[in-house]
Amino acid sequence: MNKRYGWLIVLLIISVLSTVLSGCNSSQVTAPTPPAKQETRTVVDQLGKTVTIPKDPKRVVCLQHHTLDIILELQAGDKLVGVINKWQSLISPTLGDIYPRLKELPTPGDLETVNIEALTKLNPDLVLVTHYMPKNVIEQIEKLGIPVVAVSLYKADYEQASKLNPNLKDPDNAYTEGFKEGLALIGSIMGKEQKAAELVEYALKNREIVKERLKDIPSNEKVSCYMANPDLFTYGTGKYTGVIIDRAGGRNVAEGISGYKQVTLEQIMAWNPQVIFVQDRYEKVAEEIKTNPAWQGIEAVKSDKVYIAPEYAKPWGHPCPESMALGELWLAKKLYPDKFADIDLQTTVNDFYTRFYGVPYQGKH
Repeated sequence: MNKRYGWLIVLLIISVLSTVLSGCNSSQVTAPTPPAKQETRTVVDQLGKTVTIPKDPKRVVCLQHHTLDIILELQAGDKLVGVINKWQSLISPTLGDIYPRLKELPTPGDLETVNIEALTKLNPDLVLVTHYMPKNVIEQIEKLGIPVVAVSLYKADYEQASKLNPNLKDPDNAYTEGFKEGLALIGSIMGKEQKAAELVEYALKNREIVKERLKDIPSNEKVSCYMANPDLFTYGTGKYTGVIIDRAGGRNVAEGISGYKQVTLEQIMAWNPQVIFVQDRYEKVAEEIKTNPAWQGIEAVKSDKVYIAPEYAKPWGHPCPESMALGELWLAKKLYPDKFADIDLQTTVNDFYTRFYGVPYQGKH
């Protein structure tokens, strides 16, 4: 055989073998195709910040109790992988009976702090926080590549929106508009836009009932009210409590103070409220007021008008859907029973809880 052709045959054989062997090796070492990146979109949170989030987040951590309550009302709890610490005392322990899974979820943080290591282990798509979560804590989370969305449930510029006790020029409008904006934001994030719109509509419809029936009461004839908390703390101007009392036809005797502050018994005696409200989680405070001789000279105590507000009234710092849909109606019926004698609150409350939580109301009051 011609040497030239012999070398060509050898080179051809080497080439074929090389191709076969490289094919075998490549089939063994080819890296898996990396997962496709999630589609994203942007939302504007209630601090006015534009945040890029996954289009359809599956793993959500919620470190704000009001937002957690709303997520459960939207029946989107299946997307939660972590929740705020001590949610039982901040919202209601009965939510754990409605959503048993809630009791098992990790609690990587609270309103102002986060355990970064615990949060990272949950691999969240995003984190929902309160509007006054410290800026440096938010930045710590964002450095991990995790989007952070802040919720306030009231509408204000950044200076006031980032405060626990904001100075709001028109609290009623700020909370009403912020409530609608916050519900739309949470509904959009959780993929429950229609349910969120239904929740807002329900709340505003009941508000109109209260407004219509109390429209002829002059300001100087409104019932004076005091919201009692442990250690003589109460809510003044800038908190939702003042709004809910005003809408229910009352006047908050503590309207002259700002935010959540401690007062004295002497001050309360000078205010001499006609009605005293106590949140259901502070039932012992109501008993103390009713039995302590020091309180007996106050009009509300003398007339036996110290009322424990049920958990659905939630008349404290921020509005929840049930406080707007049910709480204002409950307060109004307590202050003006004759004007709301035809309304069966138990039926109304059960309708709300069944429609949004998926069960009838299970609270004590």
